[in-house]
Amino acid sequence: MGFEHSIVNMFLFPAGINYGVGDFSIIDYLMWNEIPVILGNVVGGLVLTGLPLYYAHKRTVEGKVVNSEFAEDTV
Repeated sequence: MGFEHSIVNMFLFPAGINYGVGDFSIIDYLMWNEIPVILGNVVGGLVLTGLPLYYAHKRTVEGKVVNSEFAEDTV
């Protein structure tokens, strides 16, 4: 399983096409690399980073009301 980064690929693949390295077209690059990598980065960022941070720092607790950043009052 290879890990790819879409921003790096946005430079490397077009640079390779410009210098004539590799036997692929811009359509091959978009279809088989950039689109899957972007989708994987978005899903990975949401699932592996966003959701754990959301659940760890969720501010609402049943039975409590948050009035300010540091104070909690019991209902």
